[in-house]
Amino acid sequence: MSELTPREKKKAQKKILQLSAEIDRHDRLYYRDSQPEISDFEYDCLKAELLRLESLFPENSSPEKIGDDRGGILLTRAHPTPMLSLENTYNLTEILNFNGRIGRLLKIDTPLIYVVEPKIDGLAVNLIYEQGQLKYALTRGNGTEGDDVTDNVKTIEGLPLHIENVSDLIEIRGEIYMDQADFQRINRERSDGGEIPFANARNLASGTLKLMDSGEVRSRRLQFIAHGLGMGNNFQRQSEIYPFLERLGFQSQKYFYICEKIGDAETIIRQLDGERKRLPYHTDGVVFKINECLLQKNLGTTAKAPRWAFAYKFEPERAETILRDITFQVGRTGVITPVAELEPVNLSGSWVSRATLHNGDDIEKKDIRIGDRVIVEKSGEIIPAIVAVNLENRKNKALEKFIFPKNCPRCATELLRLPEEVACRCPNENCREQIIQKIIYFASKTAMDIDSLGDAVVRKLVENGKLKTIADLYALHREDLYILDNFGDRSISRLLSNIEHSKKTELWRFINGLGIALVGEKTAKDLANYFSSLDAFMGASVDDLMQIRGVGEKAAQSIVDFFGKEKNMDTIHRILDNGLEFSIPSTVKNPKFSGKLFAITGKLEQYARDEVKVLIEQNGGSVANGINGSVDILIAGAGGGQKLGEAEAKNIPIWSENDFKNALK
Repeated sequence: MSELTPREKKKAQKKILQLSAEIDRHDRLYYRDSQPEISDFEYDCLKAELLRLESLFPENSSPEKIGDDRGGILLTRAHPTPMLSLENTYNLTEILNFNGRIGRLLKIDTPLIYVVEPKIDGLAVNLIYEQGQLKYALTRGNGTEGDDVTDNVKTIEGLPLHIENVSDLIEIRGEIYMDQADFQRINRERSDGGEIPFANARNLASGTLKLMDSGEVRSRRLQFIAHGLGMGNNFQRQSEIYPFLERLGFQSQKYFYICEKIGDAETIIRQLDGERKRLPYHTDGVVFKINECLLQKNLGTTAKAPRWAFAYKFEPERAETILRDITFQVGRTGVITPVAELEPVNLSGSWVSRATLHNGDDIEKKDIRIGDRVIVEKSGEIIPAIVAVNLENRKNKALEKFIFPKNCPRCATELLRLPEEVACRCPNENCREQIIQKIIYFASKTAMDIDSLGDAVVRKLVENGKLKTIADLYALHREDLYILDNFGDRSISRLLSNIEHSKKTELWRFINGLGIALVGEKTAKDLANYFSSLDAFMGASVDDLMQIRGVGEKAAQSIVDFFGKEKNMDTIHRILDNGLEFSIPSTVKNPKFSGKLFAITGKLEQYARDEVKVLIEQNGGSVANGINGSVDILIAGAGGGQKLGEAEAKNIPIWSENDFKNALK
């Protein structure tokens, strides 16, 4: 490189300072606040540019440090052994370079053998056991000490508080994560409550673990997967650690490969990339670890990372398309959600024509305008989101800055934004769209399950004044339904029969159908099984409600506030006056599965999965999202996948559909 002029040097040095400050800011947002503004890929690009500049100007470089997740509120404790981060790359060539560098450090010519496993996009945690008892659970922190989150970690179902045959101090290293089903459930609840949805499951898990309310943490159902050891690692090979962790009672890494030749790395990466959609947690890459533990010790660590491990990260799939319009959805609680209407584009194997914009702040921060060419990415491979605007394409276009509406797009009521909320909300409870959404939700499969009462039917009945509340469903007459398109006498009779049939239902369905903010299907079932009657539930205090697993302070307060409104109570009494009957106190019809926790995997032929779930609950059992130490029975169909392997490793009884069918008899 030719000698730089003083001006060029000064410019580069200024850029180093700017990048350092920007990275520090994103570190705080990611590690401490769990609210990153950019994707991992964008962050890694910033880090790569900083490292490049610092290599040119080493006199301006600063020691590389681990992102610090300590929040300054929780008590901090020292890790018995440092808990470091990992080097990473998006370039396959770098894996070969890493292998060559390790070979030179060890001064050996024989091929290095690696364990390759999915990189879990969760929150790194160190569990410290003394004399077999869980003493502390610490976040990574700054690598030397972390936040003490022991009380919150103890709420994780299936995580061993005591491990057998381990008398000395041992560190169990792993990741706290949230499975995709719970992630989507909580985001729906947040949207209904006017709060901004979490960008991905990792942010949600991280934010949850730092909450001061263990009851709220329990309600979010975090999970833990173990993948390594700190102090107490007396094994010869990394691959021996995983079955050991399983024997101790931990959910451990099942999807790993032994890579005996570095030339096989690309093939293994492709295999894991193909399998990751079947995993319960989100993965953002794969991790290569030297299999021989003695070689790991000989290689040691840098200030930031072990020299014996390396992460290859999947580059997020993105696509560029045109933003055709921004439309608005009015939810059943009045929350206004902007939606990007896109020129259809193929992303991760499916066509995307709509993307979330979250709220007005999100649009303003990214300066998104109708007519822009925008970059769309699937966040956590689930929710399409606009991550950036192609500003180069805008240069010669007179695109107007988008202004978020001040009035409800359906009823024209002035929108309200409370100080503690990020979303705008229509405060008009008589807003037609809110009424439509409330009734649709009440009639849905996970609530009162009124077949034939679809979106179009509800919309038509509301728009013609036949329905104003959910209670009006039970006052419908045959002549009210003649306005429905394509509804003959037979269809009308079927709908009226389905409405009548819904009067005899389980209590949890009615609770869920009420649409109380922060109360979904799972919480509704917990509430129905706890209280002896609807009256007992409606009269419960915040403290009473918080005694229930899965109900945090916010949800408890939301329930009390709901029943404190005269309009809501009037609606409930009108429904009850029409002859509603509940299965009280629970959904259990036969206790033959009482106390048993089931899991389900694979493709079922004789039953729908939801049907199996209902049958288990009707017989006193419950259903887990994944395999953990508490699961008693796995029901397996064709192609059982990871859950089947985990159940076999834990010696959990595995039932076929016929076994389940016979057990019901």
